[in-house]
Amino acid sequence: MTDSRADTVTRLLAQVREGDREAFDRRQDAAEKLHPLPALRTYISLGDSISIDLYPGLDAAERERLPQMPPGLGAASLLHRNDDGRWPEFTCRDLVSVWPEVRYVALAEDGATTASVLRLQLPRLPEEVEGPVLVTLTAGGNDLVGLLDMGSAGPALGAPDPAAGLVEEAARTLERVVRELRTRFPSAALLVGTVYDPSDGTGDLGDGVRRTRELEALATFNGRVEAIARGAGATVVPIHHRFLGHGLTEPDVSNRWYWRHLVIEPSARGASEVRRLWLEALGM
Repeated sequence: MTDSRADTVTRLLAQVREGDREAFDRRQDAAEKLHPLPALRTYISLGDSISIDLYPGLDAAERERLPQMPPGLGAASLLHRNDDGRWPEFTCRDLVSVWPEVRYVALAEDGATTASVLRLQLPRLPEEVEGPVLVTLTAGGNDLVGLLDMGSAGPALGAPDPAAGLVEEAARTLERVVRELRTRFPSAALLVGTVYDPSDGTGDLGDGVRRTRELEALATFNGRVEAIARGAGATVVPIHHRFLGHGLTEPDVSNRWYWRHLVIEPSARGASEVRRLWLEALGM
């Protein structure tokens, strides 16, 4: 049985009472390193289903044969407050353990595109946001899913490439989102994620078709994400790179970081790994 958060605190206090001051000091030193911001007050989650609870919760309910979907298993929720029972590795490695009063503003939504983040999520930001502020952003994947509806035929001779146009529009919209966030929160810690590839670079989504155009579009878009983030003083979160090898090329379905019923969505493990990347970006 894993320790609860209260058990962890009790154990630390016991170390002090027993004279293990060195062990306690080591723990305190580690905790102090979990402060990338002086005193984080607000955490805002923006973007798509890479960040939300739905698919990780459905995955956990199926794996554990639960009658209901457990809450709080999406990447953003885990960053805010870890589920210590399911992920003991991350006990006390969450925002509320370091900043107990942090406010969590969850705006990420299933199916969100860069345009819906811009037009629907940003307007829902609270009028009063106490800083320092942390923002995580995962967007662009649903824009690129539109490529799958275009068919495999390329553009007619001399005609503009619709795939290139889609990527460019998504990148420009993402740039507007990041620019508006930086204007609204000039000193915020802004983490911008790249888009993962369930095919692990093969272009095959399980039907034997190699989608070269889609792979090229994904690489182009992720390159733009990195440039946009760095240009705004944001941190690039390499979700694409970290997830490679954990998609459809993994022969054991139970070990994949994607939900088995809809391969573009994260599993419970996948959500935890996104959270891990955010923690790494924050030095936590």
